[in-house]
Formats: sequence, C-alpha cells, structure tokens
Amino acid sequence: MTGWGILAYSIVPVGIVLMLLLLSDANILMYIAAKVLSAPITIGSLRLNVATIATAFCACLTVLTYSGVQRSMSKYVVNSNQPQILPRDYDKMKMFYDERNFWMSLLGLITWSAAWRLESLYLKRTAPAGGAVQRLGPRSLGMRGVWLTVGCGVLLLADLPLCRANYKMQLANYVTPGKEVLLPQAKECEGVMLSQAQGTCQNFCQEVQALSEERQNCVLFARRWHLLGRWAAQLFDSARDVQQDQGRMDQLFAKKTCAQVLQSVDKSNQIVDTLCSVAAVLAVLAAFAAIAHGLQEAPKERRD
Repeated sequence: MTGWGILAYSIVPVGIVLMLLLLSDANILMYIAAKVLSAPITIGSLRLNVATIATAFCACLTVLTYSGVQRSMSKYVVNSNQPQILPRDYDKMKMFYDERNFWMSLLGLITWSAAWRLESLYLKRTAPAGGAVQRLGPRSLGMRGVWLTVGCGVLLLADLPLCRANYKMQLANYVTPGKEVLLPQAKECEGVMLSQAQGTCQNFCQEVQALSEERQNCVLFARRWHLLGRWAAQLFDSARDVQQDQGRMDQLFAKKTCAQVLQSVDKSNQIVDTLCSVAAVLAVLAAFAAIAHGLQEAPKERRD
C-alpha cells in the first residue's frame, strides 16, 4: 500500500469515525473517542495528543499537495503573450492525482481538526462541577499574546523543512516516473555523451536532458513557494558556489554520460529528506499546541 493509500484507508477513515462518535451524543461512544484522541504526550504545561499529531500531519500534506495542484494548473494558464497550451493525457492524469491527493489531505485536516475540537468540548462538558479547579490556561492577556506569537513564529519556521519536503514530493511526482520509463533504454546508450549522441541514443539523451530540466523546475518551484526555504536554499547555494541555471546542467552533461545523468536525476539525500519531513510535522504540531494554549481560557479557581 502506498503512502496515499494509508492516508485514504486509515488516517482519514479513523478521523471520520472518531468525529462521528463524538457527534453521536452517546456517552459510551464519546468516552471511547475521547480516550483515543486524548492519549497524552505532555511537554511541560503543553498537552499534545493523537488529534494534534494527526491534524499537524494532514496540515503539512494539505500545503504540499495544494502546491502540486498549483504547479499542474500553472502550465496551462492562458497568457495574453503566449499561445494556449493544451494538456496532454499524461498531464491530465497527473493533475487528477494532484487534485485527488489535495482533497484527501484537506478532508483529513478537516475531520481531525473537528475531532480535536469536539474532544475538547466533550472534556469541558464532563469536567467536575465542584471542587478546586486548577488554572490551566495563560494567566494574563500578555501571556496569551506570548503563546500566540510563539505559535505563529514556529509555524513560520516550519516553512524551512516544508520547502525540502515539497522539493522531494515534486521529484517523486514529476521526475521519478520519467526516469523509470527511460531506464530500460539506458543500457543501449551506455557511455554515450550528449554531444556525441546519434540515432536512438540522441533521442534518449534529449529526453534525459528534458528530465534534467524538469528537476531544475522542481527546485525553482519549491523555492518560489516557500519564502524562508528559498532564502535558506539560496544561502546554501552561495556557500557551495552553485548556480541553479542552464549553465550548471550544461556542465553536468559535459562531464557525465546521459545514462549517468539519468541515474542521478532524482537523487536526493534520504536522511535530510526524512529529517525535514519529521521536522515539518513537529514544527506544525508545536505551533498548533502553542496557539491552542494561547487561545485556551483559564477557568477561575473555585472552591467548595
């Protein structure tokens, strides 16, 4: 089962079921759903749970998949200075999958957010009416502002790992499928350079070159979509003295054969990709927790 299959057949359905249990107004069903959602992960005075983790995960996916939809649609936006480009069948298929993934992610975000909120309302309703009540929320308006500022700041910083995750997703969607199609032809053109290619190998090298340009487009698109990610990537390129332009691709094809370029066309640091994906979810999770803590009302202390 693919990652999108896990989202479609486990994460989203579980969120829907938990939301419906909380909407049932049956005490036993609401109790079960609340127990699942409120399995606590406590960091100081912040309480994280299954609902916040799932919501943060779906929020990251929603942002990434929406960017994919925008990229698919941007190819066919009518420009007064350029002729209209009609989508090919393959492009229509890619757009369909991008839109499907976006709507699945958005559905997951809505259902888990609703379940999170309903669980909070249920816990308030079942809280004991008497006795001393501990003050849970921020103690002043200033503290609320601090928590909200921290949450927004962390959410902004999440743009850094999200940029890398977006780049990896673009590679998987737009570069890797083309690479898999061309790999069977690589053996016939082993050792052939772009400048020396002839016949079928010339067509092969041209397709590899187009795929390399698509990788370049993935880099530029991810940077356009993420402000902090773009700044960090440009700073990293400056430190390495690397320019993301046509000249870099020309140098690549001058040094390597077409088959070698194809092998590495979707290459990416898996460790960095994994760390950035985890960091993005954790950052959004921390931002949600801080914002929720800032919005939480502090009940007044009551005594019997």
